[in-house]
Amino acid sequence: MKKLSVWALALVFALGLVACDWFAPPEPTSTTTTELQLTGTAPDITTEPQSLPAVLYLPNDNADGFIARAVLCDGTAADLVARLVGAQALPEGCALLSFENGVADMNAAFGQAIGTTGTTGEYLRIGCVVNTLLTFYGLESIYITVEGAVPVTGHNEYDFPLRFFENQQGS
Repeated sequence: MKKLSVWALALVFALGLVACDWFAPPEPTSTTTTELQLTGTAPDITTEPQSLPAVLYLPNDNADGFIARAVLCDGTAADLVARLVGAQALPEGCALLSFENGVADMNAAFGQAIGTTGTTGEYLRIGCVVNTLLTFYGLESIYITVEGAVPVTGHNEYDFPLRFFENQQGS
């Protein structure tokens, strides 16, 4: 009799498990994509499927300082520089070759762009790159090279760490 009640109890327990779907594999659940939204009304936020918020520093209309524009980027320094080109802060063809250990190595087109402009244009073009990268990566300074060499223009030799470029005074 004792064996019969143990078997009956085991049968009831097994039926209870089946009724609760404990033996059934879990049904797949659908995953939803959470969209990243920047707070406030930032102009020209890209609609491309990117993921990280960033700030581009662009020359202002008076060519004496910078404006900040919020964008979404893929999180690479090369994408940030490409977005500066797209926003016409840098001429077409300028690109970042690498960004490692606080050194932004730009291509020859960038070297030509900073070497063939006036003092203000040079300041603004370099400042756009420096400010954008410093802000995104949270750095205090970076070096800029052009194809591995120190950029030399008619106005400056950039063989020193570059810090955040401020708006020019009295221009």
